[in-house]
Amino acid sequence: MTKNITFAPRDLQGAAAAKSVIETPLLHTVTGERVFGASTADEAVKTTATKSAEEKKEYTADSIPQVTGLKRLSEKPDSIRIGWDAIEGVDGYRVYRRDDNKTGSDYALFSIAKTAGMDIRNLGTGSKYSFKVTPYIKSNGSVTEGKGTEVTFGTAPTDVENFRMTDETKSTISLSWDQNDRADGYLLERCYKGKWSDYQTFDQSTTEFTDTDLEAGRAYYYRICAFREDSTGKMPGAKSSIRTVAGLLGPEDDDSASKLGRVSLDFEKSKYADGYQIYYSTDKENWEHLGDTESTHYSTSRLEDGKTYYFRIFPYMTVDGHDITGTYTEMSFVANKEIYDKTVGDTYVEVSLDDQHMWYIVDGDVYLDSDCVTGNYGSADTPKGFFEVNSKASPCTLKGDDYTSYVTYWMPFIGGGWGLHDADWRSSFGGNIYKGNGSHGCVNLPPKVAKEMYAVMEVGTPVIVY
Repeated sequence: MTKNITFAPRDLQGAAAAKSVIETPLLHTVTGERVFGASTADEAVKTTATKSAEEKKEYTADSIPQVTGLKRLSEKPDSIRIGWDAIEGVDGYRVYRRDDNKTGSDYALFSIAKTAGMDIRNLGTGSKYSFKVTPYIKSNGSVTEGKGTEVTFGTAPTDVENFRMTDETKSTISLSWDQNDRADGYLLERCYKGKWSDYQTFDQSTTEFTDTDLEAGRAYYYRICAFREDSTGKMPGAKSSIRTVAGLLGPEDDDSASKLGRVSLDFEKSKYADGYQIYYSTDKENWEHLGDTESTHYSTSRLEDGKTYYFRIFPYMTVDGHDITGTYTEMSFVANKEIYDKTVGDTYVEVSLDDQHMWYIVDGDVYLDSDCVTGNYGSADTPKGFFEVNSKASPCTLKGDDYTSYVTYWMPFIGGGWGLHDADWRSSFGGNIYKGNGSHGCVNLPPKVAKEMYAVMEVGTPVIVY
């Protein structure tokens, strides 16, 4: 069974509760005031200190011009900046606000602006507000307002949460995300062969999509954002992204098992995979990264006997220096010390042919461990099974039909022909040496390791080869 990874989702949700709206006038200069809506930089600052009373226009109540150019200049999830064309000769502007997120809400005066614009902060994320701006003049101790100009603005919604791949085949990729109650919809983009394109638009209730007719083995990038729609158009929030490869599927199990307190994960090769990421959990909710492997085998460290462990194997492909994962294969095992239908005690030697590694366990703890070289693969394989050290000798000359080898530390476990011993003629151990340059069937160890083992090894110690 293959699925995508779902643990540890990124928490991107911002504060959603709307707070009181606070108007912050724009910065004034000594010689003038900043005016929004100007067509050039030179027009953006109008000096007022040089204006004389004779230059000021006089308006009657019916002749006060209506505000034009009312627009949103910038926005964040909890604030917006609005501006409009300045009107010469008025004393200021009254700004009314209506919270469109509340049913039955009406306009209420919340600020008076001396300049043609303001920052409005502490708004609710992904919210809509209507504003009405009316110019006013003061005359003989009274205030006269002109006709109001109305517009509806929104704040950017918070990020789309838990954007993820839920499944894939050789030609499809299925995506899913959490519903954003403060959004009007979602915008999905796709990158294919290095080119991004606006791909799909969804309404607020849609939270899944399957992309079809894809090229197997090809990397696809997706990013999604929620948007709010107001009188100025769509206002997108921040984008969440994922990368995946079509057809990069979780591998099939190939006789994985728990033995000797470890779990040996063995699986078939996943097409297009450059390697595999291994995760584990004890509760299927909290997952930890165990490690990576480029082979189709992974052996864990010793686990707690009788405890259930869950594993997920993710194939990955390296694209442009990044590891892109596909769907995963999940397995579970109860850690146990049994092997070959026998229960092992607390002192034994363990040899993994796949790992080319040896562990010497004494009283339940790892006394020594080392890479090793076992029998030449396919022609002189080291026998698998449950054995015991039957004697010790130091030094010893090993003879076969076509070889004679002098060793210092000899610990046979199958008659007098297969055993553990030092191999000072080798400069390295482990890896794939045994595939082409393996031993005649014995377990070759670095001289220092063999010496330490020999000093404490007792005849009758179990030797398990698997």
